[in-house]
Amino acid sequence: MTEVAEWSGREAAALRLALRLSVREFADHLGVSQRIVSQWERLGAGTVPRPHMQQILDTALARADEAVRRRFDAVCGGATLETAATDDVERADDVNRKDFLRVTLGVGAGAWVAHHFPGHDASELVASIAGPTAHYRRMEQTVPTDRLVLAVEAHRQLAAGIVADAVPTSAGYAVLAETTGLAAWLAADQGATGAARKHYATSVMQAERAGHPLLAAYMRASLGRYAADTGDPRHGLTLLRQARRTVGEQAPDAARAWLAALHATAHAALGDQVAAHTELRTAERLADRQRGEPSWPWVFTFDSAKAARYQAATLAALGDVDAARTAYDAAAPALAAPKARALAQVGHARALADAGHVAEGCALAADALTIARRYGSERITGRVREFRASLPHYTSDAADLDDELTALYAADEGMS
Repeated sequence: MTEVAEWSGREAAALRLALRLSVREFADHLGVSQRIVSQWERLGAGTVPRPHMQQILDTALARADEAVRRRFDAVCGGATLETAATDDVERADDVNRKDFLRVTLGVGAGAWVAHHFPGHDASELVASIAGPTAHYRRMEQTVPTDRLVLAVEAHRQLAAGIVADAVPTSAGYAVLAETTGLAAWLAADQGATGAARKHYATSVMQAERAGHPLLAAYMRASLGRYAADTGDPRHGLTLLRQARRTVGEQAPDAARAWLAALHATAHAALGDQVAAHTELRTAERLADRQRGEPSWPWVFTFDSAKAARYQAATLAALGDVDAARTAYDAAAPALAAPKARALAQVGHARALADAGHVAEGCALAADALTIARRYGSERITGRVREFRASLPHYTSDAADLDDELTALYAADEGMS
């Protein structure tokens, strides 16, 4: 059997059993909500997943290893999982559910590579180029951008060549999309707007070629977030809406919570208080009920502290200083990384200054600028400059901050 003409809940349940995953683990594996998987199993042959879900199930089966496919065929044929397991010579490697690529690389890719590049293994190639990207994403908040960007750009070019020459497959393009998206984020942090836009747009195209709805939504939403953050919230909101339509209501809670939080900040930038508060409530509700590991391509869990971080930024943009201060306190666990904390401080500083607490706001902005210089973040530096430009030209409350900004220019001159 192996190939399925049309999936029903029965075949989906068989695949879960063959993969030896719990309902939640299988949902994470596919990048869908646990509720959808439970519904498939409850209705069995009486339910047919939607077309994009059919594609996800096709991909998961085609890219399972030989032992899983044997168990799947056996279970679909009426055998119990225990009976099917007697044919296994060895149990498959443990699944790393944080990385879609390690559990969804297909035999199609293997056959293609074997034919065109004898001696190469598709799974090893894809895993090799996927691994460094995951590590770079985790290093981004603690390693100076100017150091990390060189390694990421070199790796992006390497990955692009390997995908083009050896694995022009769904898995290959998925790796490339994630790597290009990270390059876009770093370019944005350096203030290289042209490179950031180009990389983000390319990552969206690569994610679409990968055929994974969650990845495509993640990259498009990242581009929308960038547009909103760089002064174009209207077009950013359009991109965010497109991303939301891509994943629909069947997406995992983490994905929907993150998208709602991004919508909230974009609405706040446009001055739409009602829409912003509605999205904040959605993000908070979904974050509170999310459990377990995040679904790839989300690397970190979107919990209530993460939701509070976006809530604080939204409320600050709307001018609600007291509520923003409370939200910043609640977001503290999500602001341990220096650059994340600095970005939040600048937003908080603007809200404080708007409420008349100029000295307190300038102190926060000065702290953020120190972090920006330490980690080479032009993104943070630019926001501090914008904050200072929003204040009266002559104000004693900004004296220390002005000294820090002057020192920044002096440091730049000394390094040239």
